[in-house]
Amino acid sequence: MSFQDLDFKSDRARLKTSRTGSSPAPAFHPGLSIKLALVATAVMLLGFSVSNWQPSAKAANSTPKSARLHYSLPLPAPTTPLQQEIAETVSEPEDELWESVTIKSGDTLASIFAKKGIPSTTTHKIARLNEQTKRLRYIKPGQEIRLMLDDERQLRKMKYIPDITSTLLIQRSEDQSFSSQIINYQLDAYPVYREGTIESSLFEAAANADIPEDVIMDLVAIFGWDVDFSLDIRKGDRFGIVYEELYKDDVKIRNGRILSAEFINNGKTYRAVYYTDPKGDSDYFTPDGKSMRKAFLRSPVEFSRISSRFSNKRWHPVLSKWRSHKGVDYAARRGTPVRASGDGKVIHAGTKGGYGRLIVIRHGGRYTTAYGHLHRYARGVRSGKKVKQGQIIGYVGSSGLATGPHLHYEFRVNGVHRNPLTVKLPEAKPVNPAYLSHFEENTQDYLSMLRLMDRTLADNSQ
Repeated sequence: MSFQDLDFKSDRARLKTSRTGSSPAPAFHPGLSIKLALVATAVMLLGFSVSNWQPSAKAANSTPKSARLHYSLPLPAPTTPLQQEIAETVSEPEDELWESVTIKSGDTLASIFAKKGIPSTTTHKIARLNEQTKRLRYIKPGQEIRLMLDDERQLRKMKYIPDITSTLLIQRSEDQSFSSQIINYQLDAYPVYREGTIESSLFEAAANADIPEDVIMDLVAIFGWDVDFSLDIRKGDRFGIVYEELYKDDVKIRNGRILSAEFINNGKTYRAVYYTDPKGDSDYFTPDGKSMRKAFLRSPVEFSRISSRFSNKRWHPVLSKWRSHKGVDYAARRGTPVRASGDGKVIHAGTKGGYGRLIVIRHGGRYTTAYGHLHRYARGVRSGKKVKQGQIIGYVGSSGLATGPHLHYEFRVNGVHRNPLTVKLPEAKPVNPAYLSHFEENTQDYLSMLRLMDRTLADNSQ
């Protein structure tokens, strides 16, 4: 991805005023002009083109929580005659040929066509055309339909616009048959930087930093291989994220992917960057190309509390005697999802003694994991079934010898129990050596944004 059109944005007002040519008056923090010059120089050295960065009035009196960048996501050019025809049709100017209908409560495709004098046979053909046109059965008030009719009130073209990002285009060909195509419109991506410091919990820190919940959950998924967010989090841990906000016509549609991120846990720094290789496969890697994914999740239950650790001698609360505890107990609410810690095959899914409802998964030839005291199994999970890492396999319960709802989790190597909290987890495959130069070329922008914005905010706070 090219960042040649990179442009710092101070706040969302810049988005709304960019079309009119006006912009908010600059309000510079004392000494900030010198720092901006240094930042601009550094950015140009990094290969970015920077212009028109102005801190808002709010930023003049306080350290901003975000630094905004802008770039457009280019759409691929049409490569086939059909794609070219569709592109030309969608981009043609709206004029008197199109009749626009805003769907009202109680409207159906049939009733709309009838009001426009379109024959019922046309309604039948379109409704039964394919899977794409079946969505016309579920049109909703407020959505829009555009019709292009000929002189005999026969339908030539139709656009159904379910939301701001897509359009269902239906066209009549010369042989009077209909075809359909879903057009997904271009979104503008605005990389946003957020940072936070943990005082009591990750979610509280995220809320204070104005980080959306779906973004912080993505952060947990990225670093969940190295950091157990139910055990390892410490007061003072810090994190920074560069992620995309996706806009269309200055209206935010949704949050996009995380581009780069940093998490400092107990003094140790972890960094990750998003990368898509020439084959189109995407994942998160360390800056030197190692996979952020391991062969196993460190914890199969999100944000739970450890109620009992791995031990060779533990007082059993039900049996009232000393015995070994060859796993880790995660206390969680009944019904909390339990996820497979790695790809594998279910070799047991049933009741077994004190384990209660138990699932055992074999991962390759050396590793097995076990999940006990389940309330129930996830749909489709049974012996012989293959599962993917992170897939929900069951739900926390208190079956078997248990005093309350929790997950008993075991990790075995060659049949020998190992402490799930300390066992060295095997790594997933790194970036293909043949793609390392491509990796460096295509990730340095993301990493530079993380470093640059982090440094800029640090300087502004001084």
